[in-house]
Amino acid sequence: MNWNLTVFQKVVIGIIFLIVTCTLIAATSRLNLSTHALIAPGSTGGTKSFQAISTRQEMKRKVILNHSISLEIKEFSVALEALTKLVESSGGYVFKSSRNNHDNNNGWGEVGIRVPLNKTGSVMTAIRSIGRVDSENSVTEDITEGYIDLEARLKNARTSEARLSELFQKAAKVEEILEVEKELTRIRGEIEAFEAKKKNWDLLTEMVTIEVRLSESSSNFPSMFRVWSPIKSAFSEALVGCAESLRNLIIFIGSVLPWLAVFGPLIYVYLRKRRKNKQAACLPDHQ
Repeated sequence: MNWNLTVFQKVVIGIIFLIVTCTLIAATSRLNLSTHALIAPGSTGGTKSFQAISTRQEMKRKVILNHSISLEIKEFSVALEALTKLVESSGGYVFKSSRNNHDNNNGWGEVGIRVPLNKTGSVMTAIRSIGRVDSENSVTEDITEGYIDLEARLKNARTSEARLSELFQKAAKVEEILEVEKELTRIRGEIEAFEAKKKNWDLLTEMVTIEVRLSESSSNFPSMFRVWSPIKSAFSEALVGCAESLRNLIIFIGSVLPWLAVFGPLIYVYLRKRRKNKQAACLPDHQ
């Protein structure tokens, strides 16, 4: 009987080893196929064409970058002066500024600045040194499709203007002259609007917009926003960690259940047979 149990154990172990081996081989094959697909989508020529297309698309991208930062400062006027000097020395400018006072006469306000794109890193580092950072955010807006559409509309409008100018030169009747002149006025208005929008987009893509909120501290204690912000961040990270743990648990259960369905009955039969063998072995002792 002991020999039968040993054979049963060997069979179970062999099945488990075979399944694990097949699973590892399948996973390795899928990984190799995925890597090959990413590195070589077709042939060498296809990869070069794909890289060339990506490079051209990257060169055509028009992106508007906006930063916002909140600072806790000691004195509003000093911080505003330091911020203004920083912007001017970086080749930028201040496009808006406002200041208000709380009930306890502590000042706060907002300053909007624009600096060249290549100066973003150094300017943001200098701004952070003006006070204590309460919050910071960055938003990127891709206007590539809209920019291309705008250029096409502008080109068509200029073509229409040229044709209407020719018709205006050839018009002989007063009615024709007035009609063509009216259409020319409309087209030129569209061209001016398109050019203004294009100029504004060119400015926004070449410069980075930074919204700076300055708030004076009422005492040596940090502001409530500065106290609440880390607590809020901790709760957010805790929720994310809980969700990630739940996700891993679901994956683990989903991975184990099929194997339990296969080996569960075998393990049950093995344990039941083992219990019966123990009971049978104990019977002679009682007799």
